[in-house]
Amino acid sequence: MRRARVAPGGLALLALLFPACSRLSRSPAHPSLLLVSIDTLRADHVGAYGRREAQTPRLDALAARGARFEQASTVAPLTLPAHSSLLTGTFPAHHGVRDNGGFYLGEEQTTLAEVLGARGYRTGGFVGAFVLDGRWGLSQGFERYADDFDLGRYEGASMDAIQRRGDEVVDRALAWLAEDRAREFFAWVHLYDPHAPYQAPEPFASRFAADAAGAYDAEIAWTDTQVGRLLDALAADGRLERTVVVVVGDHGESLGEHGEPTHGFFIYEAVAHVPLIVAGPGVPARVVAAPVRIVDVMPTALALLGAVVPAGVQGTSLVPLVRGDGAPGAAADREAIAESWYPRYHYGWSELVSLRDGRYKLIQAPRPELYDLAADPGETRDLAAGEPQRVSAMARALRDLRARLGGSSPAREPSAVDPEVQERLEALGYVSGPVSARNLDDRPRGDPKDKIGLYNRMKEAGGDAMGGRVEEAIAKVRSVVAEDPEVVEAYALLGNFQSKAHRDEEAVRAYKDALAHDPGHQGAVFGLALAYKSLGRMADAEAGFERARQLDPRLPRPLWQLADIRMQKGDHDGAIALLQKALTLKGDTPAYLLKLGECYLEARRYDEAERTLQDALRRRPDLRAAHYDLALVHEGRGDTTRAIAEYEQEIAAHDDAYRAAFNLGRLLLKAGRPEEAARRLGQALAARPDLAVARLYLAKALFDTGHLAEAEQAARAGLAGKPDRETAPLGHYVLADIYARQGRARDAAREAAAAERAAGGR
Repeated sequence: MRRARVAPGGLALLALLFPACSRLSRSPAHPSLLLVSIDTLRADHVGAYGRREAQTPRLDALAARGARFEQASTVAPLTLPAHSSLLTGTFPAHHGVRDNGGFYLGEEQTTLAEVLGARGYRTGGFVGAFVLDGRWGLSQGFERYADDFDLGRYEGASMDAIQRRGDEVVDRALAWLAEDRAREFFAWVHLYDPHAPYQAPEPFASRFAADAAGAYDAEIAWTDTQVGRLLDALAADGRLERTVVVVVGDHGESLGEHGEPTHGFFIYEAVAHVPLIVAGPGVPARVVAAPVRIVDVMPTALALLGAVVPAGVQGTSLVPLVRGDGAPGAAADREAIAESWYPRYHYGWSELVSLRDGRYKLIQAPRPELYDLAADPGETRDLAAGEPQRVSAMARALRDLRARLGGSSPAREPSAVDPEVQERLEALGYVSGPVSARNLDDRPRGDPKDKIGLYNRMKEAGGDAMGGRVEEAIAKVRSVVAEDPEVVEAYALLGNFQSKAHRDEEAVRAYKDALAHDPGHQGAVFGLALAYKSLGRMADAEAGFERARQLDPRLPRPLWQLADIRMQKGDHDGAIALLQKALTLKGDTPAYLLKLGECYLEARRYDEAERTLQDALRRRPDLRAAHYDLALVHEGRGDTTRAIAEYEQEIAAHDDAYRAAFNLGRLLLKAGRPEEAARRLGQALAARPDLAVARLYLAKALFDTGHLAEAEQAARAGLAGKPDRETAPLGHYVLADIYARQGRARDAAREAAAAERAAGGR
């Protein structure tokens, strides 16, 4: 029932008459909003859109009770630009986010969360992939934004390791929804699972054909169950009937059509046509055939919630279409425009922009393409050559529309991407490298449809490198350079792969080739500096990291590298200042705290080292080497008991922590616990068989436990491993003690003399 307004003076009386009312949830004044964006979901792989093989009962049921839009289009085949448009109701030319990574949604943009938060709604965002991390600006307006992707856990990670599975995303969303069942909410839930690689859990994986399309459908079926969990939870506590539910794909997936395996490069309907379903209060069951766009979602949701659409929103409310009273000609305000700057930003080829005007679609490229989507929905027959007048008219309309929406060129140049973040984006399969400034020049460019083979080869090379097939990756990139010497990114990739193969001199040459084509290529500058550092050319490395820092002062990773070089020089104050600066920037905070703690440790500032390392562990309890460094802090203070405890914690968390195992064995031996020492030293050697110093300490532990033969063998193996001058005498002394105990006085004297000579050579 509609609640009557009560004058403030009557509240006390009501409380006396109905004291139990204070325990009841109030009825929200306005509907709530659940927005579910399903990544990489093309429309024709959902049951409600005609896919017979689909197993999407929850999406199909939602479509049956609400509005299903048959012809919804995205603005870009990339996650970050598409979601920026979804949440602001504006096109990329307006909000300025044209690619994944290097672009940030500016604070001047107004998001759906900001509008609803200002109206008193609870706002929560729950994202399934790092590409929507809050650092890119989408978190503005959300009280809760669940984007805590711990990049430091994943060295060289593939996408499946750094995304969050749909059930985990939904778990977090449901927990947040349960915190307050009375207040209106806006929950945005982003489900990433249909994105490649397609690895649906069982029993879904086994239900579909053993090919790419089948594996993709399995991921969609799994994702459908997660949408169902959200709907069931809201239904169970009575909130679903007061909730507007919107489910939309951010873009589709090519699945090999037009030669593209996944998405991001082309803007054909396989990636542009997405499902859009709206259900809830004020939404009758209806199929809407008119073309719509994802920029229309924001104003539509606000209209259904009774909120005012902010000025500057470029989408239009679809409520008149939903209710069947759309004005004639309204479709003219919903021309679908899509773009991909990916080919230009990363490879130097032309960008692509399309206009869909009802039945026809124009793709603007060096050689324009025209398709009749009614007769040829798969875009297999290009009509451009036979219909020049239509091409010309649509090209003019596209030019005018782009001018109205924000211009025909990038709103701003991309920013450089931190190398650590860049590595993760490469693992996601999105970005092959930082944007080349040369690719922003105005000059003739290759047509992407002529370059799809080179593009796929470079993508394959990236996959080869991630899979450890570095030589194959190098060969593929070299073949790309041979065919198209202007692809700056190919040289940078070649440098990355040569570095991965530990061929630093060849990496230097490749990076220099990249910089010869584009002196401002941030990735090549950073890679070159790393290669110089690996070669021991510290002055050159330092200059390279300083250059990377100049190219974008917001990047923390060059500061880490510069601090490491300062530490090697003994300039602890300089290193500390750099690391403290890095910690003010967006980066892997626990890793930077660890490095800062190590710097304090080397400077013997033990109290500051301990505080910093404990802070790092609070943020990441399993941070590798943090307990090891704390043990060194306690050793520096002479607190053996606490040092032993920290070494044990390091080994418990990381059983291959050979340095901690060795140091622990050394301390146990010193504490008169040789049997425990032998076990820990053996553990160190299991991880590092070539660690000669550990064999010498093991020889001493074995001697102390009476295992003379084993002790002799360990001592001789340790000495053969050419230990450092500090430790070599220990091996000879152990042998001398063994021989003395065996009554071999001459041998004992010989080894004692060798020990003295070794000690004298220190």
